[in-house]
Amino acid sequence: MIQPQTHLNVADNSGARELMCIRIIGTSNRRYANIGDVIVAVIKEAVPNMPLERSEVIRAVIVVRTCKELKRDNGMIIRYDDNAAVIVDQEGNPKGTRIFGAIVRELRQLNFTKIVSLAPEFIMGRDTIADIITSIRNADMDRKVTVRIASTNITENIVKILLREGFIENVRKHQESNKYFLVLTLRHRRNRKGTYRTILNLKRISRPGLRIYSNYQRIPRILGGMGIVILSTSRGIMTDREARLERIGGEILCYIWGVLPGMKEQKWIHEGLITESLPNGMFRVRLDNENMILGYVSGKIRRSFIRILPGDRVKIEDSNN
Repeated sequence: MIQPQTHLNVADNSGARELMCIRIIGTSNRRYANIGDVIVAVIKEAVPNMPLERSEVIRAVIVVRTCKELKRDNGMIIRYDDNAAVIVDQEGNPKGTRIFGAIVRELRQLNFTKIVSLAPEFIMGRDTIADIITSIRNADMDRKVTVRIASTNITENIVKILLREGFIENVRKHQESNKYFLVLTLRHRRNRKGTYRTILNLKRISRPGLRIYSNYQRIPRILGGMGIVILSTSRGIMTDREARLERIGGEILCYIWGVLPGMKEQKWIHEGLITESLPNGMFRVRLDNENMILGYVSGKIRRSFIRILPGDRVKIEDSNN
């Protein structure tokens, strides 16, 4: 926690190295300062031959990192290894030209956009697309009727595609404590044994740590076109069929496939040559259409002690379930 007599590192190249907090600006009864607060500090250590000197009092310092954890509304907790601040002028602009270390998105919400633009790392938070994919997948596995996810521009566009393609039955927008949520109603089907949910498969492809891009000619086809690929393009979020029609590529967000109500299980037979045998019992096959897929040996073949070597021609069965 930042309080009077607390020492902070300087996270810019203004010339100061270490500060000591004297007082928190903007309140009289508050004892501790958090990220984004303005404090009065004195310079304890400075670089020689710089405009800022040792023992100089700085009246505008923005706290950008604290050892005390920062709790967000979504449950995420952020904790740093040090207490750090950025020296700014009376207008809120940093005196340095570079910011060292990572900062959080809360500074942007407090209108410190200049500090955010100079920072090399920006901690946004959780992966929103991965969150909704996990929520829908878990709700489908638990056979729940509805699932609630956070409402953002990206989630709304993805949910519209799921509703249009028939993977969900209904969606409505719900407000709670000045926050908006999307309530999805999952689809189900009936059989002789009763009502059960259809298994819906969702897979995140592009991640914040590893972005995956593709042009419209190399967008993969899921189950021969039975599934969909959701992409983020220059014209918005769309499916792989729309991207091929528009002849534009983009970032591959996720794969979605499953057996919908009224859809029967379909199987496809592919032929190709084995190019490589993998140690986990699988092998790579180059199909006649020049595509590469992974396959495994069925139990019937293993029980017959039939050896499959690279260069053999095989048939691979694929289904949509």
